[in-house]
Amino acid sequence: MSRLHLDRIHIQAFGKFFDKNIGPFSSGLNVIYGENEAGKTTINAFVGGVLFGWEGARGQKNTYKPPFAQRSGTLRFVDEEGCFHEVSRTRNADGLSCSSAEAKNIAESLDKETFKTMFSLDSDELRSLGSAANMTSKLLTAGSGTEISPAEALRAIDESIAARTSRSASAKHSLVHIQAEEDECKRRLALAREESDRFKKEGEEYEGLLRRKDERLVEIGKLNARIELLRACEVEIRRTEERIEASTEELARCNRSLDEAAVGARVLRRGGVYAADESSEATVLRRFEGLEKESVRLERRIESAQDAFDRARAQAEACDEQDTAAFSKSDKAILACCIVLFLAGAATAVKGLSGSDAFLLCVGVAVGACAIGVGSFLFSQRKKKSRAASAKKGEGEVSEARRVLEVCEQDELMFSLRVQKELDAMGLAEAQGSIRDARIIMERSRSQLSELRGIEERIRALEARKTAGHETLDREAARRRELFRRVECAEDQGLEGVHQVLEEALEERDVLLESMRRNDIRLGELRQCLFDAERSREFDLLKTQRAQIITRKNEEAENLAKLLLARRVLARAIEEWKSESVPEVYARASHLLSLMTGGTWVEIRMKDDGRLVAVDVSRGEREPRFLSMGTCQQLYLALRIALLECVEGVGNAVPVLADDILVNFDDERRKGAVRALSELAEKRQVILFTCHKEIVEAVRQYADGHTMVAL
Repeated sequence: MSRLHLDRIHIQAFGKFFDKNIGPFSSGLNVIYGENEAGKTTINAFVGGVLFGWEGARGQKNTYKPPFAQRSGTLRFVDEEGCFHEVSRTRNADGLSCSSAEAKNIAESLDKETFKTMFSLDSDELRSLGSAANMTSKLLTAGSGTEISPAEALRAIDESIAARTSRSASAKHSLVHIQAEEDECKRRLALAREESDRFKKEGEEYEGLLRRKDERLVEIGKLNARIELLRACEVEIRRTEERIEASTEELARCNRSLDEAAVGARVLRRGGVYAADESSEATVLRRFEGLEKESVRLERRIESAQDAFDRARAQAEACDEQDTAAFSKSDKAILACCIVLFLAGAATAVKGLSGSDAFLLCVGVAVGACAIGVGSFLFSQRKKKSRAASAKKGEGEVSEARRVLEVCEQDELMFSLRVQKELDAMGLAEAQGSIRDARIIMERSRSQLSELRGIEERIRALEARKTAGHETLDREAARRRELFRRVECAEDQGLEGVHQVLEEALEERDVLLESMRRNDIRLGELRQCLFDAERSREFDLLKTQRAQIITRKNEEAENLAKLLLARRVLARAIEEWKSESVPEVYARASHLLSLMTGGTWVEIRMKDDGRLVAVDVSRGEREPRFLSMGTCQQLYLALRIALLECVEGVGNAVPVLADDILVNFDDERRKGAVRALSELAEKRQVILFTCHKEIVEAVRQYADGHTMVAL
């Protein structure tokens, strides 16, 4: 099969991404550059999620689940011939979907733990490598070409050996348990010889238990009848008490309603009610109608008198205006004559003035003055006579109309006093002489009287309910006393006493039933024992069982010997494999550490006790926990790169994902780390995530053939 590498990532829905394509990627070193929160860590988590399953919602861990969609997406791989192979995932329960057998082998060639430890790196992951020796053994032997890793096979053999020597109850093939079974079988054989001596005694015991069982059955029957009676009485007493309580509450409600009705009746009576029989009320109403008709006639007379008075006064005022208008016409005639005379005098005066004739001037002036004086005198005299005649005529008509109006008003006053007197005599003084108010009072009194009668009727009904309630209460109390008498319990003890008697009966029955159960168990045991005694072949069966146990023990002992031999051979083969492969890994890791640290640290060494140490240029040794954070990360990065370069057949198509692993490196060591990643990219695809421009620049300068992908 040709080598595969990740070509493109398609995120259908994951985290903040929807329908997002990232790529294409090359088979060597790839750099995904983006600012903070651009989604680099999301993409890193997406690749691992597709291959090995989405993270579950545990604690505060980010699972990148979109709020309204399922996490889903596809990883597209390409081989050297340009053929595409896709793996995709939607739900963990559906598993991984693969487009080809080659795509299926991508995830199966690697387990999730190894992927997280060796293939998905971040700054925190670079601070440790767990058990470096175990991880080295696991990775190196995984590429041995066998169906399973020799390290896994050794672990399986160790588990089988442990199962055959374990004392756990779940270890079915354990020699310890087989030996215990054999000992138990021997013990049972010894007991079988003793059982025959007990059979005679058990027969006698069996007969006695049968007699006792019959006696207990009779006692239990009596108890069952009493228990049923107690339960029925308890239920009936509870219902009776509920009815008594309901009757008591009903009586209390009746008493409250009676009190309220009595208060309402007292209020109505205290307020006064106009009461009359139907005949007198009809008489009063007819009298109201007569008074109202008379009031209407009187009002009409007053309106007529008022209209006549208003007309007389209006006519008088109109006559004044007509006289004034007539005088104005006469004045105009007199004024015209005076004007003519005045003009003639003025003309004579002008003529005399122009002719210097004093006589004509005097005559003209005298004529004009006389015309003015005569006109004024005649006008004033005529006006006085006309006004006097009109005033005398109008005053007479107005006076007559006023007199008639005053008479009508006097009649109205007398009618009002008469109405007041009659209403007072009818007991309607509250109306204060108003027939309308008297009608309202009568209507209100009729309503109050009806309400009072309703209250009295309600009081009678409540009294009847109260009487019936007392009868029900007495009847239920008698029923309650009878029930307590039937169960032979004091009434003052109440339901608690009945329940206590019932509990005692139940407890007594339980004791008898338990005794019966034990009796039946013992009878069954004895019956079986006696039956087995007649047809017993247990002794022969026990001997056969012991022979089978011995055979099993011999077989398992032989299997254990084979497993111990296989373990020794396999462990020796693994040690030989490691002796050939591990030096190469640590030599390669030492070279990479020296490259990244500029020769300051020159070697990585595994001590005999399993401790990992770094050796500096002066041959001083130091464990990783005593190194600076940056140097410690460089050590573990070098060891991971060396393992990934040396191992074969483990995750060859899975890209190495490095999420900002160079942030704690200085400029010089960053250059060495970029060169180390570039060397790893010659054998495996590497995808480096970063948000730092200086890291991007270092890759451009010190890594050939890289691919840059910007988010």
